[in-house]
Amino acid sequence: MADKKWEEKMYESREEREQIGRQTNARSAQGEKSESAGGSERVLTASIELELSDEEIRKRVGSGNFDSAKDDRQSNSINS
Repeated sequence: MADKKWEEKMYESREEREQIGRQTNARSAQGEKSESAGGSERVLTASIELELSDEEIRKRVGSGNFDSAKDDRQSNSINS
């Protein structure tokens, strides 16, 4: 029989469970703050009013990707 590396703990009181949840959320938030600290830039959330020509798209994604996306003969999924 394999060793139990982690033993499951049961927390009976609601206050104890809430405290553990708050501590977990605080650690997650701290990690998120530290990950974006460096040379990050603002993420645009507004829509971009930029129409790209086929040539501009081809230049950005590559000719092969552009052609396969335009001429994809695979049928779309019925469940999508």
